[in-house]
Amino acid sequence: MDLSPRAQERLARIGALTDAEQRRLRHDKEIESLLAPFFTGTASAEDLWQQVKALSESTGTEVIRDAQEKIAATFRLQMADEDLQSRKSAILALETLKPSGKYSALELLLGSIISLRQRYNDVKKQAMEQVRAQVEEQVRAAAEQARRQGMVMDTASTVESTLKANPEWRDFITRHDAAAQKTLNDYLARIRAML
Repeated sequence: MDLSPRAQERLARIGALTDAEQRRLRHDKEIESLLAPFFTGTASAEDLWQQVKALSESTGTEVIRDAQEKIAATFRLQMADEDLQSRKSAILALETLKPSGKYSALELLLGSIISLRQRYNDVKKQAMEQVRAQVEEQVRAAAEQARRQGMVMDTASTVESTLKANPEWRDFITRHDAAAQKTLNDYLARIRAML
């Protein structure tokens, strides 16, 4: 491959990877290749456990922690229940491979994440219903006034567009998401510290 002189110069400045960097890259690729089927749903937590166990026997136990960290890094408040549960199961299953694991503490923290997500969704849904009721009443009044003037108004799409444009709703969602994300990040930091 022919590189421009500038690209060649940049490449020379960067330099070649050290042996440690090459080992780390290979290690990361091995873990990612193990995790890919799990994340796509073609491998279960048990399948992952077996593969990580085999790899840890040949390369060392740090692979267990690294796999758990990569799984934990994928937690999101907007995840589907099945994805959240499968990740929880995988982290806990991999913890059993460690000679001095912290299974109970991890299980408690992972349970807290699931509870946080449920509260996050419940509060969001409840707030949405309250704001929707207010907006529907406003739109209904506007539609009635439009009807009296001989005009027709699409109330369903008007409610949705008004709801999404509502500054109070957007402000609430921004604050709610930020608070829940902060709590999630705190839980994940505690999990990473335990791994």
